[in-house]
Parts: sequence; structure tokens; C-alpha cells
Amino acid sequence: MVSGERVFEVVHRGFRALGRVQAHPSPSAGPVLLVGGAMQRKEGWGRFEGVLRRESTVVTVDLPGWGGAEVLPARYGIGFLADCLAAVLRAAEVGAVDAFGGSYGSAVAYRLAQRHPQLLRRIALFGALGRIPHGMHGRMAETIGHLRAGRRDRFAGEVLAAMLNQDPSIRLARRGAVERILYTVFHGIGPTEAEQYEQNTLRLLAPGPFDPFPPPAGPVLFGVGEHDSFTTVRHCREFAASCPGAPFVRLRDADHPVHLRCPDELAGLLQRFFRGETLESVPGCHPVEYPALTR
Repeated sequence: MVSGERVFEVVHRGFRALGRVQAHPSPSAGPVLLVGGAMQRKEGWGRFEGVLRRESTVVTVDLPGWGGAEVLPARYGIGFLADCLAAVLRAAEVGAVDAFGGSYGSAVAYRLAQRHPQLLRRIALFGALGRIPHGMHGRMAETIGHLRAGRRDRFAGEVLAAMLNQDPSIRLARRGAVERILYTVFHGIGPTEAEQYEQNTLRLLAPGPFDPFPPPAGPVLFGVGEHDSFTTVRHCREFAASCPGAPFVRLRDADHPVHLRCPDELAGLLQRFFRGETLESVPGCHPVEYPALTR
């Protein structure tokens, strides 16, 4: 076990979740919570987490339906997961946190900010979605079919085709490495992880819009990889517009898995935001925007 690491279990309404605290011995910034997307495990944040740990205690989670936790049936919604995450944070005993939510995790982190604002200081949401974008419904439903039929090659290939930009003419940081990492993860999932994937995907395919109102009371940052073809720049900019005054940034040379494409640049951006510093001229980012809501 890594020095300063604590792993613990929380049971929320009969479902088990796991928390992991990587304690910094003398932090110069507040604690940071990381909430990830599909198949993200609490131990699997890699270099991105390592950069954040240079100045902060970091909390990672396996919520029901993730990693070492059990399957969560799709009928349990995002609000249930947010309440479960709140229980994990209380058990972590680190005080109010700055939070990063990526992809699927962005919806959970957003609901946490709506329902349990006292647990958060600032929140950053990248590749934000409350439901799978409409144009991706058919493709994501097909991935479940491949998984049920045992076609692991097709399953992993289709997931990557949906989540990663396939245009060979654009520049993507760590293109080959990221594709190999994600293909290995999705191709190698076991029976429990396959059930987790199916139920989590069905949850995000459920009918009905994700209601972003009322927006969180605390500061919110929205961001996206400039080449994200899954949760597109337009989609994420529209989500950002629901939070008046929230800054919106595009990361260069990145698509959907921003923490894998550009871990140093993303961590540096978050550290600035969490400290309340200016987001102008951040390395690896396009100029900050402040989208206006049109209703």
C-alpha cells in the first residue's frame, strides 16, 4: 500500500461503495475528489492523479457500478449515485473538496453539487453529459449487443470508435498509447464489469433530459477536448451556458478522455481553478470563454 493511502467501504441503501484517500503530509492546496467515466477504477488515474498529489490530498472512488463495487441496476439514477458519493466523502473525513468529474462522472459530480453543496468548494466538469448524446444512442446500444454476444473484439472496437475521434488528419496527444490503454481495458473486462457496463450505459440511455437547474451555488468550470466527437464542444458549451458566469475551456490536442491525453495540462488548469487564480493563458488551452444561456 502506498504511504498515506487509506481505502474504506461505505454502504448506502444496501449498495457498497469504496473510497480511497491518498493523504498529502503537508498539502499546499485543498483536497481533490476525482469522479471518472466508464470503467474508471479508483486506482486507475495514473499521471493525472500524480500531478494533483504534489500539492493536495486526493480522494478517488468506486461507486456502485464502478470498479470493485457491485453492479447497480439502471433503475437507480444519477441522484442515487450523488447521494452515495456524499456518503463516501463524509466517511473520507477530509472536509469540503474541490471536485473533478469526467464524462459519466460529470453528471454524478454535478448532482452532488446540487444536492450536497456543503461538501464542495469548486467543481470542474469535462466532457460533461447528463445523458448519452442523442446521435450516439444507436452506437452505444450496439456495444451492449456485442458484449452480450461475447464479441469482445467488436465491443472494444465500437466503444473506442464512439469515444475517440477517428479522424487521422487531426493531432491527438498520445494517440497510439491512449488507444492501446482503452482497448486493453474494454477488451479485458470480466463478467461483473460487463454487467456494470451494461447497466451504466442503460442508465445514460434512459429517456428524459438531464435537468441542470438550479445550477450549483459554488464556482463551476466546464471543459472539453477540442476534438471530442462524443460529448462535442457544442454540447459541452451548451451545458456550460446553464451555469451563468461559468468559464468554459477547450484543451488542445485532446478528445474525450482528457485526463489520458493531456494529464499535465489538465491538472495544471484544475490547480489554477481550484486556487481561484486566473484562467487566462493556461498552457495547453484555448482562450477561456463565458457562454451565455439562450432559452
